[in-house]
Amino acid sequence: MPGYGRRWGQSTDTPKTSKYLTSLVGFLTSFRFHIRIESQVPGQKVFLRDFSWSQESEMTKDTDSSPTPTKPRRRYRRWIAVIAATAIATLVASIFLGFWPRSMFMQNPWDAIPKATPEQIAKLHEPEALRADLDALVALHERTNPNPYLRVSKESILALTERLKASIDRPMTRREFLPLVMEMQAGYRSDHYGQGVPNEELDAAFARGERLLPFRAAPEGDGLVVVAVAESERAIEPGDTIVRIGNVPAADHLARLRALQPGESERWRDVCVRQYFSVNSWVLGITLPTEVELIRPDGSRHVVTVGGVGDGARKSERTAAGDAPPTPPAALQGETLVDSPPFRCVLLPGESPDAAPIALIDFPTMDGTLGGQWDTFLDQAIAAANARGAAGLIVDIRKNGGGSTDLGDAFLARVTDRPYRMNSKLVWRRSAESDELFRMQAKPIWRWLTIALPIFIPEYTKLEHGEDLTYDFEATSNPRVEPGFDGPACLLIGEQTFSAAMDLADGVRTYDLMLTIGQPTGGVPNSLGDIGPFQLPNSRIAVSYSMKLFVRASGDETDAGPVRPHIEVAPVADRDAALERAVEEIRKMQAERKQ
Repeated sequence: MPGYGRRWGQSTDTPKTSKYLTSLVGFLTSFRFHIRIESQVPGQKVFLRDFSWSQESEMTKDTDSSPTPTKPRRRYRRWIAVIAATAIATLVASIFLGFWPRSMFMQNPWDAIPKATPEQIAKLHEPEALRADLDALVALHERTNPNPYLRVSKESILALTERLKASIDRPMTRREFLPLVMEMQAGYRSDHYGQGVPNEELDAAFARGERLLPFRAAPEGDGLVVVAVAESERAIEPGDTIVRIGNVPAADHLARLRALQPGESERWRDVCVRQYFSVNSWVLGITLPTEVELIRPDGSRHVVTVGGVGDGARKSERTAAGDAPPTPPAALQGETLVDSPPFRCVLLPGESPDAAPIALIDFPTMDGTLGGQWDTFLDQAIAAANARGAAGLIVDIRKNGGGSTDLGDAFLARVTDRPYRMNSKLVWRRSAESDELFRMQAKPIWRWLTIALPIFIPEYTKLEHGEDLTYDFEATSNPRVEPGFDGPACLLIGEQTFSAAMDLADGVRTYDLMLTIGQPTGGVPNSLGDIGPFQLPNSRIAVSYSMKLFVRASGDETDAGPVRPHIEVAPVADRDAALERAVEEIRKMQAERKQ
C-alpha cells in the first residue's frame, strides 16, 4: 500500500518492480499520447506536430485494403509515437525505481516561485486588495486540505479574518501586510502553515540600511530572557531579563510574537519564538537603534541603547547555556567514519581500552531530494561501523525538521525487519494546487514527466478536484537492506524533531523499534502536512498550504500530544546529557545480550 512523504508527496514504500512493469504494459497498450515537437532555435519558426497512438488504432482494421499514399506516412507516425511512448515510460520508471537520483529531476517547489522585484516590494496595495488576499487565504485552505479546522473552529478563523481585515485602514506595502498574513496563517494552529519572511523582503530592508535586533530572547512565562547575543553587542548579555524594547513592554512584545507562530503545541510555538526572535521583531516594526530596559541576573536594572546587526550575526553569537548546541565531552568526540554533508557518522571511543566503540549518525534532514545520497551514506556508514566492531548505533534526529519519510524507511530497513507504520491513516485532497505542486517539484526541463502521473498514482489522478483519497495503513515489515546493523540502537529526539522526522520518531516509539531518548518532539503526529507554495493574488506573498491529514502510528485520533521518548533527559548546561545517556543504555543492552 503506498504512503506519502509528509512534505513533498513522495512514496514512502518501495514498490515491487512487477507493479511498475504491469503499469508500463498497461500504459503502452491503452494510454493515448500526444507528443508535441517544437524547435527551440532562436529566430527559427516553431514547428509543431501531434502524434497519436493507442491500442484501438493498432487493432482496428482498415476496411479499405487498397493502398493509398497516406498509409506509409500513418504507419511511420504510428511507430514514432510507439517509440516515443516507450522511451518516456522507461525514463519515468527508471526515475521512480531509483536508477537515477531524484535530485537530478526534482527541486524544492518553493524554488519555482518567482522572487518579488524591487518594484513589487515598494508597491502600495489598496486596502480592498489586501482584504481580498486574506479571503483568498481562507478559501485556499478549504480548497486544498481535507480538514483545515483540525485544531480550531471555522467560526474562530472567520472571526480572525474579519478582525484582521478591519485593521487594514490604509494602503500597505508587502512588508506592512506580512504580519497580518503571518497571524492569519498562525490562526489555524498547524505548524505546516507557518509563514516565513521572504528572503527578498529582508534583503531589500538590509539594502535600505535596516537591521535586526542584536539578541534573541526566549519566553519564560509571560516574560523574555536573553539567550543569545551578537558578538559585536556588549550592552546585553545572555541571562538578562527584558523589561521593554523601545516603548513596548516585554509581555506585549511576546504576545505579538506568539501570535505569529501556529503552535500545534505551546512548547513548539515558544521554540519558534526563540528561534526567529530577531527576524520576527523586525516584522513587527522594531526599528533600530532603540532603547532596551533590562534586569541583570543580580537584580540590577539598566537601560541600554542597542544598534542593529545583519542576518549573519548568528554565526558568532554568545549564547546562554540552555540555548547553546549540546557539546559532547571529549570522550564522546570520536573519529569521523563517513562525512557526506549534511550527514555524518563518527565512531565514539569506548570508555576503557577493552570497550568497543559506538557509532553515532547525525541525521539533520529528511530532504526528499537527498534520498540517493542518504542511501549511499547509510551503506558506507553501516559497513564502516560493522568493520570497526561498533557495539551499538545512535542516530540523532533532534534537529531534523523533516522532509520525506522515504529516508526514515531507508534507515529502518537497515536496523529492523519488524512490522511498523509511521502513520495509521492519511487523507489526501486533490485540488488544482496539488496538481500544480507536482509540476513545481520537477526541474523545468523535466516538467513534461508529469504526464506519467496516472501510471504511478492512479488513485489520485482519478479524483475530481475537491475529492479526498483515504489510505488506512497496517503495520508491515519491509525487506531488510544490507549492509544492516544488528546491534543495540538508540534514537535521539527533541523539541526540534518535526514533520517527517517526528513521524519516524512516532513509528519507532510506538513499535519499540529502537530505544528513544531525549525530549518530547516539537511537532504533533496528528497533524496536517505535505505542503506547497501559493502566491496570494494581489500582494504576491507566497504562503504555504497543506493537502494531507495524518493520523499518528497508534491510530489514536484523539491524542493531541507529541512523541514522548522512552527515556526523557533534561538538558544540562555544557553537556550533551541525552547522548551520554544513550551511550550508557547501549552499554547496558550490550551487556544483556552477552548474558
